[in-house]
Amino acid sequence: MSFSTGWGARPTSAGSCPDGMPTHPSLAPLADLFRLNTALFRNTLASLDEVDASARPNEHTNSAAFIGGHLVETRAWMGRYLGLDTKAPFGGVLEHATSLDQVKELPPLAEIRPMWETLSEVVSAHLDQLTEVELASLGSPKFPGVAPTLLGGIAFLVQHESYHIGQLAYLRKYLGLPPMSYR
Repeated sequence: MSFSTGWGARPTSAGSCPDGMPTHPSLAPLADLFRLNTALFRNTLASLDEVDASARPNEHTNSAAFIGGHLVETRAWMGRYLGLDTKAPFGGVLEHATSLDQVKELPPLAEIRPMWETLSEVVSAHLDQLTEVELASLGSPKFPGVAPTLLGGIAFLVQHESYHIGQLAYLRKYLGLPPMSYR
C-alpha cells in the first residue's frame, strides 16, 4: 500500500524518498509528516495578504506573520539540530521570540514563503540521508516527552510545527477565509 498526497510525499511502504534513496524505517513516518507540514504551511498562508497576516484576534495572541516567521526560523533551527549550516533567517529576530511584543518588525510574507520552501527542501533531503546510528545518537538539546535521541528531537520538532500550523489554520477561519486545505 502506498500513500500519496500530491505534494511530493513518497510511498511509506517503499521506504524511499522521491530521489530513490532509502529512508530509515523509524524515520519514514516523521519524514512524511515533515513533508505534510511543508504543504500545510503553504496552504495556511494561501490567499493571505500582509494586512491579513498582521491581524490578531486580540492583544494576547500572535499574528499569522509572527507564527509563519517563527516556523521558518524553526525549520532553520531544525537544520542546525541535524548538523546543517542553516542560518537563522530574517536576521534571527524571531529565533527566540515568544510573542509579538519581543519583535520590532516582522518579515513580510514575500520573504516568509520562499524561505520556507528553501529550508524545507534542504532539511527534507537531509532527513532522508540519516542513518540508524545517527538517529539513535543523543540529541542536544533534549526535548520534553520524547527520547533524548536525534530521532526523538525530530519527532518533537515535527509536532511543534504541527501545533503552530493548527494555529495558522485557526487564524484563517478568524479572518473569514476558507479552511486550510489538505490538497
